[in-house]
Amino acid sequence: MTLTDWIYIFCTLCLAITALVAPYISELIKRKKFAPKLKIVLQKEYPYIGEPSGDNLYAIFFGVKNEGNSKAKNCKIVIEKFHFKNKQGDLIENNRDFPAALLCTVGSKDYRGPVDILPKTNEFFHVFSITTSTQPEYQDKLLFFMNMERIVPSSRGHEILVPLNYIKIKIVIYSENAKKCEQYIEIESPGIKRDNKEQILQEMQIKLS
Repeated sequence: MTLTDWIYIFCTLCLAITALVAPYISELIKRKKFAPKLKIVLQKEYPYIGEPSGDNLYAIFFGVKNEGNSKAKNCKIVIEKFHFKNKQGDLIENNRDFPAALLCTVGSKDYRGPVDILPKTNEFFHVFSITTSTQPEYQDKLLFFMNMERIVPSSRGHEILVPLNYIKIKIVIYSENAKKCEQYIEIESPGIKRDNKEQILQEMQIKLS
């Protein structure tokens, strides 16, 4: 075979390979460009902080932003880890009640989801409420009231109550077509009842880690 023949064979192989691979490369680029991209946000301002009715002083929400260019499908929000500080200031992990699915709230009703998050939009999820208690051991303390449902065993988990001194929560969002989104939220407060509700909000420190 001549050199020209070898060049012809080489070019033919290159064209064949390009024809086979090009659609896959194009599809990967398209998926990356138009893929949904989730981000968790929490700030100390409306609509992240709300004022519910009843004995609750504040409702705490975190926002999920879809910064991508397509809908994030079937998003399920799970609290995978939960830490709090006891009376002695020791950091305790609650392994009994977690992981737990976060209940989505619409008006006064909760539902299990999953939810779709449209591109370039925010969805807000109620994670817990700051409340008060008549129990003697919590008489001068602020508590928080979880908005979740246990995964194992499956049951309502609203009864989780601990002082608001220090809380660390790991939130994970699973989606059918978006990359898993993980975020730790730390909330620190003196955890003391105040006559002025705004003082409670001013004293509360929120940190994403």
